[in-house]
Amino acid sequence: MKVQFLGAHNCESATTRLVSILVDDILALDAGGLTSSLPIESQLDLKAVLLTHYHYDHIRDIPALGMNALFYETSVSVYATQAVRDALASHWLNGIIYVNFLEKPPESPRIQFTVIEPNRAFTVAGYKILPVPVSHSAPTVGYQVTAPDGKTLFYTGDTGPGLAGAWPFTSPQLLITEVTAPNRFEEFGRRMLHLTPSLLKEELLAFQKQKGYLPQVVLVHMNPRQEKEIDAEVKQLSSELGTSITLAYEGMVIQL
Repeated sequence: MKVQFLGAHNCESATTRLVSILVDDILALDAGGLTSSLPIESQLDLKAVLLTHYHYDHIRDIPALGMNALFYETSVSVYATQAVRDALASHWLNGIIYVNFLEKPPESPRIQFTVIEPNRAFTVAGYKILPVPVSHSAPTVGYQVTAPDGKTLFYTGDTGPGLAGAWPFTSPQLLITEVTAPNRFEEFGRRMLHLTPSLLKEELLAFQKQKGYLPQVVLVHMNPRQEKEIDAEVKQLSSELGTSITLAYEGMVIQL
């Protein structure tokens, strides 16, 4: 399983992109930095885009994908909950801000949207996908992705304290989750349901207690201004727990 981090941050600049992860060149997890990272040919090769929730930095490139699909006379398969579809239809692809590619053109909508149900697995191109609810300020599901060869990752999307509620349903080799801010913002993390390194530690210890192991952990959604501080705290946490915990970066590739 090849995992490529197209975007790894919560702010966009010349050197950082919004979160988007590519699995084996055909599955996209979230669409914050998707079209800005991939040539058209690679976008057309996507078998599915899996969206965790409806916040802007995770759905930003869906309209652009629809427009590219229109020009190339194809469609893009998007999977997410009804809440995400409703948000796209009412605020983003509403015919005012952008063309409603969920319905247009009528004979062949460019965004082929499939509403998924939490805890109900489905299959895309031979990959088993299990959407698992996670704790966040908007309705959010993470995705456990199991490749045909059995390699497994779990991507949480944005999440915060209470992530351990997902552990009974997941057993990944690679855990991709978020750390938005350093430990001095722990109160913010608890209130807004984002993780800091100290809050992540609580969730990982719960994982270890339930599962008897710790997976490789890669972190996204960092605030670039605080990234050095986050990195120092994450390195300390990795040493304490005795497992690999690293910050993702744009262009990073992991081979499971």
